[in-house]
Amino acid sequence: MADAAGLAKIDLMNGRFHIFQRLNSSYWWVGFHHKGKYIRESTKEKSQAAAEVAAESWFLKKQIEIQSGQFAGSTKTFASAAKGALKAYKEAVDRGHRSEETYKGIEIILKSRVLPYFGRLPVETISNQTWFEFKEYIYNLYPQIRRTTLHQYKNAVRVVLNHAYQRGTIKILPVFKDSYTTSKVESPRPWFSFSEYYKLLAGIRRHIESLKEIKPRWVEAAEELYDYVIFGVNTGMRVSEISNVRFCDVEIKSEKDNDGKKKDFLIIRNIKGKRGSGTCKSYYGASSAFHRICSRRKIKSAKTSTAKLFVAHHRDLFNTILAETNLKFSSGQPPAKRDFISLRATYICFRLLAGVDPYEIATNCRTSVQMIRDHYARHLGGELMPNINRSGSQIEGWDR
Repeated sequence: MADAAGLAKIDLMNGRFHIFQRLNSSYWWVGFHHKGKYIRESTKEKSQAAAEVAAESWFLKKQIEIQSGQFAGSTKTFASAAKGALKAYKEAVDRGHRSEETYKGIEIILKSRVLPYFGRLPVETISNQTWFEFKEYIYNLYPQIRRTTLHQYKNAVRVVLNHAYQRGTIKILPVFKDSYTTSKVESPRPWFSFSEYYKLLAGIRRHIESLKEIKPRWVEAAEELYDYVIFGVNTGMRVSEISNVRFCDVEIKSEKDNDGKKKDFLIIRNIKGKRGSGTCKSYYGASSAFHRICSRRKIKSAKTSTAKLFVAHHRDLFNTILAETNLKFSSGQPPAKRDFISLRATYICFRLLAGVDPYEIATNCRTSVQMIRDHYARHLGGELMPNINRSGSQIEGWDR
């Protein structure tokens, strides 16, 4: 094509490769044929002499890759595959098949840590060895990085490779096999004890009162955060699930509590999040929060409103309250950082301490009994065993 357009084409190394000029480009290009494919790339050089030197170096490098099995015939890079994968994932989110929160997490991980390393690599060359080299690179930068964080990176890479495999860009889907010198430790999820929870609510109320004096326009946001916290602790819903709840998904019902008193609770349907759709039965405190939200938003008919229950995601304000109340970190050893996820953990722990069966909690929270046991029940220990000190004898304390 270069010859037909009257552009220069020069064979080098007895025709093993050549440099050529292209329309609308001031640079010389280099190319060669390999197994029915034409491999080419810009030399980034404008003079013929410099282009010949750069082209020879590039060609020899490609020959080494071919001999070592590291050469990819496709020119599709991981970065271009990632772009397509994110687009496809976003379309799945729009259809309600995937979680918006999960999509955002994958996008952040790809752009911040994964793409700077994998971006220019041909997608066909990525293998288990590439993953281990990436892990060494990350460990050198962040020696204290957690296994859970590395798992998130691996998941982001898998999303891209799965997309490339589905599109036929790669013929074999690589399997990443990790090995660790220590067994995985199931860490407890940071939650708020009863006293800490009341302290948190009191802190938000104080913050609301202070805003009335100095920044009245932020009062409504703080009031929404107050109801968000109560809603989260009384439903155990995930952050992504709460963000998707609409007024029409909520139904107010009532039942008698242990003392025979009539109490309102919520049934939340069409829950969309990490584990697909589902239904949740709230604890009693969620109904009062729902009534306040309806009043504040001037919702006359919640049953017909498709508006989202919560307008904004007040992460920064929540962190401010946690700092003001000294609740950002748990009292455990080592201290664990709290965030919105701690609201779900608090619901689960409160229900366990109330003696609710783990299977019912798992079902209501759309998770597994094993997850409840590993991350919550096991760490509450003796607090969940009211009968542990019962004895058939008169001896108390085994002190004589």
